[in-house]
Amino acid sequence: MRGRARWWPRLKSFSYSVETSLCRDRVWQLLTNIENWSRLSYVYEDLAWVGEPWTLGSYITGKLNYPIVIPFRYVLRDYRTPELIRYLADSPELGFANERTIRLEQRRNSTLIKIDAYSVGNPDCGVPGGNLGFLKMLTERWFSEFAQFCDREAQRGIEGRRKPSIGLPLYLHRLLRKS
Repeated sequence: MRGRARWWPRLKSFSYSVETSLCRDRVWQLLTNIENWSRLSYVYEDLAWVGEPWTLGSYITGKLNYPIVIPFRYVLRDYRTPELIRYLADSPELGFANERTIRLEQRRNSTLIKIDAYSVGNPDCGVPGGNLGFLKMLTERWFSEFAQFCDREAQRGIEGRRKPSIGLPLYLHRLLRKS
């Protein structure tokens, strides 16, 4: 047993958090619509569900474009609306897998997006930083862009809810809002 232990790959992990001004329910809606993933970042393409979307055991397939093009599969392992998504990600072409947990925490005027990731294996191709470096780059890049996307959505919501000022004719208020 002692001799075998050194052959087991080491488990590597990291955590990342980012905050957005959008409420948790709306962040959840945007996050769980996989069509948004390609719209807000060039990281993902050719996304599709295999099985019933957001059902345990179903999975998302597609390609990652960061920093190289890699086919992937995300198998859903846990899902709790509107607070948690956990999936197992793999790309057999690379030779490593990871488990990622995404938590959405409602704050007073914002939502904290927390990501915990665990990775195992050794990449078979030249991924910068190895499996953990790749996972960190991907996570930090995509979730940062996602939070900015959510912030823009929150700003549009605020602007859409502004009421005309008392005493100003509606056409003047619309004109001022456009400038």
